Amino acid sequence: MKSFLLACITSIALLLGISYKTVSAQNTSSPSIGIKGGLNYSSLNFSFTAWDKPKTGYHLGAFVNLPLSDRFSIQPELLYSTKGTRVPYRITDWLDGQVALDLRYLDLPVMGQVKLGRFAHIEAGPYASLLLDANLKHGSTIPFLNFSYDLPNDIFSRLDYGLAAGAGMDLGHLGVGVRYNYGLGKVEDVKQLLGTDFTITNARNTTWQLSVAYRF
Repeated sequence: MKSFLLACITSIALLLGISYKTVSAQNTSSPSIGIKGGLNYSSLNFSFTAWDKPKTGYHLGAFVNLPLSDRFSIQPELLYSTKGTRVPYRITDWLDGQVALDLRYLDLPVMGQVKLGRFAHIEAGPYASLLLDANLKHGSTIPFLNFSYDLPNDIFSRLDYGLAAGAGMDLGHLGVGVRYNYGLGKVEDVKQLLGTDFTITNARNTTWQLSVAYRF
C-alpha cells in the first residue's frame, strides 16, 4: 500500500510540475483543487450469464485540476470508492433476500477534460485502484440467517485498473458530473493450476458515478 500511495503522489506531483510550466508559458488559468463525492452504481461484468444486480455505493475524495490551455485540462483525483454487486433471490413467498459483495477501493483516475462552451465538459482517461477490504453480507426475511463477513484480501486482486469516460457541468465553484468506469483487470486474484494462470469468474468492475464537486 505504501508503494502504491507513493506512486500516486509522485504521479500527481509530476503532472502538477509539467502543467505549471505549460500554464505559465501559455498564460491560462491557474491550477485549482477541490473535493467531490457522490453515488456509485456498480456491478461485476462476468464472462458468463449471472443473476447479479447492480448495487449502490458512494465515492468521496479530492482532485487537482491542471489547465493546459483554454479548452483542455488534466484532472488527477484520489477517491475512496465502494463497489461490488448483489444477488437477490426468492425461494417462497415468505423467504427471500440477497447476498451482497462490498469491495472498497482507493481510486486514482487521471482524466483529460475538454471544455464544450462556457459550462460543459467531456472527459476520459485511465484509472488505477487499490483494494482496501472486502465484505460479504446476507440479508433475508428470516433474521437469524443474516450475517456480515469480512473476506480475506488474498481472494481478490489487490490492484485494479481500467478506463473511464464522462461529462459534467461547471458552475462557478460548484460542479456536477456523470462518469462510467470500465475495469480491465480481473477482480478475482489469478491462481495457478498445472502451471497455467486462471480465474473462476473473470469478473471485472463496472461502475456508474454521479458526483457533486466543490472547487476552492
